[in-house]
Amino acid sequence: MLAAERHSKILEQLRAEQSVTVSELSQALDVSEVTIRKDLIKLENDGLLTRIHGGATITDFLPVERSFTEKLAERSEEKLAIAHQALSHIQPGDTIMIGAGTTTMELAKLLRGMNDLTVVTNAVNIAMELNSQGKHHVILIGGEMRHKSFALVGSVAAENLRNLSVFKCFIGADGIHPEHGLTTLNLAEAQINQVMMERARKVYVLVDYSKFGETYLAKFAGVSDVDRIITDAAARPFVERYVELGINLELASPQGVSR
Repeated sequence: MLAAERHSKILEQLRAEQSVTVSELSQALDVSEVTIRKDLIKLENDGLLTRIHGGATITDFLPVERSFTEKLAERSEEKLAIAHQALSHIQPGDTIMIGAGTTTMELAKLLRGMNDLTVVTNAVNIAMELNSQGKHHVILIGGEMRHKSFALVGSVAAENLRNLSVFKCFIGADGIHPEHGLTTLNLAEAQINQVMMERARKVYVLVDYSKFGETYLAKFAGVSDVDRIITDAAARPFVERYVELGINLELASPQGVSR
């Protein structure tokens, strides 16, 4: 079992039981207690749980938004796999929109292998990456820049977006929940995500397994408001619930190859 899949199962059990022990997880996942302790350390460092003596419990503090740089190294393999899967939905000549985020940044890097795209973005770093590729028509929408995410937000950004229309939109989220929908830690970014979705014919949400079951400050869409949710293979335990809701949830392999 891959580490990412173990992490997903640990979090799933935590959400169901509120606390878990090392010995219980070791037996359930058929791995050593040493491996489980390493998993719990990793998940605690990611802010997804709190370790206690002999096990772990649900993290009981308000989430603090971390910077783009802080988030960049987390779950990098999963983000790359998701980006590869998202790339399969883009064709040369497409007009697309890419929102701010670390997973969407991975998608932007992969566009180096394509030609003749028109890309609208509200992320300064993504615009710089695309401009360096020298292959695409890049539209940076303008607005007030958030220093933590490099996202352009506010009334200027929203108004500029409303004057544009694209075929496909690729955005991220901090949390995804069957009832509470797609949420983010920042209200201004949630508002821009809403406008982006309005100006696209198809909306793809790129989220790794750790975002499932989470709810944060600002809701910007319901799970049924998007055309497709693309995630990594470790999110497999969540598939059945979303399929029951009629949601198109697509899993990427660790190598980024379609299943």
